[in-house]
Amino acid sequence: MMSENTTRDVTIVCVTYQSRKLVESLCDTLRSFQNIIVIDNASTDGTVAAMRASLPHATIIENPGNDGYGKACNTAMRRVRTPLTLFLNPDCDIGPDALHKLIETMQRYPGAAIVAPQSFNRQLKPRKSYRQAFHIRTRRTPYRVPDATCSAQWVHGCCQLVRTHAYHLVEGFDERFFLFFEDDDLCLRMHEAGFSCLLEPAASIVHTGGGSSARNARTQFHRCFHYARSKYLITRKYLGKGAADRYLLKITLASVPVVLMYSLFLRRKHAVKWLAWGAAALACAFGQTPLSTHSGATGRSGEIVH
Repeated sequence: MMSENTTRDVTIVCVTYQSRKLVESLCDTLRSFQNIIVIDNASTDGTVAAMRASLPHATIIENPGNDGYGKACNTAMRRVRTPLTLFLNPDCDIGPDALHKLIETMQRYPGAAIVAPQSFNRQLKPRKSYRQAFHIRTRRTPYRVPDATCSAQWVHGCCQLVRTHAYHLVEGFDERFFLFFEDDDLCLRMHEAGFSCLLEPAASIVHTGGGSSARNARTQFHRCFHYARSKYLITRKYLGKGAADRYLLKITLASVPVVLMYSLFLRRKHAVKWLAWGAAALACAFGQTPLSTHSGATGRSGEIVH
């Protein structure tokens, strides 16, 4: 079991948004930890009040608006004073033993900046928790949990133990990613800075996935829109404007006939997804997204820092 001295070295950072239904299970998960920062992105469902009542020793930060996951994490990290930080989604369940194993792995590999556990869904089926970089095409094969600690270009952002000084060295999350691919970007910049990112299969967590979002057409549109937008941003950032523009063109040309087809066959979920992707493509094409092809972090002004 993890000692009290060990927990003093870790701050749990959790970003919430409309997470009221998760508060009880989340507080059960966090209650045994000493250093906790919960940052809420302007929830209107009573999340903050419930967190304050159930977890009085936690630091609760209330954002006036929802500016995305990465920006919320950066805000919280300005208050972290421990050498290690655990980013934890509110729909994740991690026990002290799993965190202890992540810390042990971090200590065993001083060159690692991020260590992530193997995640499972509620039916205890393993979720994909590591892979190569987003742009590297590989043959599709069933996901297999590795037998031992392994290095990867990406580890899942739902739960990551991070060296705090490494996080600040790369200037944290790129705040232009509102949702999706911010963990890809952070892992890639950690690699560029000379660190490694590891998956520790001996540490396991349960991750529900999408637990903070109501399952309706509006939420689906919102998530799909930001997925496509973030895919454009990361493609442009690492592969250049030409590759990003080709991505937009492909989505724009396909979205109208695909939406019509799925609507005709009453496949609402797929129709909403492609409608959102098409809207995101148009927003990116006519909006201003000043990104360099260099994979640096953003500074306070929002420009790339070289």
